[in-house]
Amino acid sequence: MKTELLPGFEGLSGQYDHLIVDLWGTLHNGIDPLPGAVECLEMFGAAGARIVLLSNAPFRVSAVHDVLGQIGIPDTIYEDIFCSGEIAWCAIRDRTDPWHAKLGRRAAFIGPDRHRTMLDNPGIDAAAELEDADFVICTGPREPGHALEDYIPELERAAAAQLPMICTNPDREVLRGTVREICAGAMAEAYEARYGGEVAWHGKPYRPVYDEVLRHLGNPDRGRVLMVGDGVLTDVAGAAAAGIDAAFIVGGIAAERLGAAPGTLPTPERLEAMLDEAGQAPRYAMPGLVW
Repeated sequence: MKTELLPGFEGLSGQYDHLIVDLWGTLHNGIDPLPGAVECLEMFGAAGARIVLLSNAPFRVSAVHDVLGQIGIPDTIYEDIFCSGEIAWCAIRDRTDPWHAKLGRRAAFIGPDRHRTMLDNPGIDAAAELEDADFVICTGPREPGHALEDYIPELERAAAAQLPMICTNPDREVLRGTVREICAGAMAEAYEARYGGEVAWHGKPYRPVYDEVLRHLGNPDRGRVLMVGDGVLTDVAGAAAAGIDAAFIVGGIAAERLGAAPGTLPTPERLEAMLDEAGQAPRYAMPGLVW
């Protein structure tokens, strides 16, 4: 399928009844709403579309709601929020699949203090040091300026103890404002690739989170559902796996690589080269979440 480059979403408002919208890099930059994004969703809502938010945020939905309010995104523009952290938290609590059922109950934690609410879980008896733990929960770096190398000693200790890891955010990196930061996915990827660690990945691009969102929407005609996001290997790949269309936001994490100035589209050749390398073909590409 050839990706169609469009300047905005106005021409699509009658084609889709349901929007699944990514957060970081699409709706906000970790500090402020992105230009035109809130207004764009307001226009879709006025046209009758149901809008849900789907994030790889590595903490619970209640915290995501609070963060959006602090950034300045009103809860009137969306119907519900789904996030990888909540999916992971429920998997630890419920243990309905064989992988999570075999976990012990002592969890080591790699992440910032604000994510420690992930340990407040009936499936966890106590937080533990790596040498005393049964598994690891990884939510991301402890400090914004940290690099992957800062966590290699902990990954080595976890691997030596043969601890399974739960990754609550499959993203490898994100832009906070204009600063690039690593995410939990970068640590989990290194844990698998360098040390042969066993990892459970929760969130986009994996099917379970999309299936949950589509159940919430009443299992609509998938041809009337559009995923909007800036992650080729998360948002776009996840939409393809779920059998729904995707609108790729080029002004997010891929903007620098694509040479796309804010509010502009890259050349078709640069876009095609990047998508070919990723093995993805979104239905549309847009400069941003703009009407």
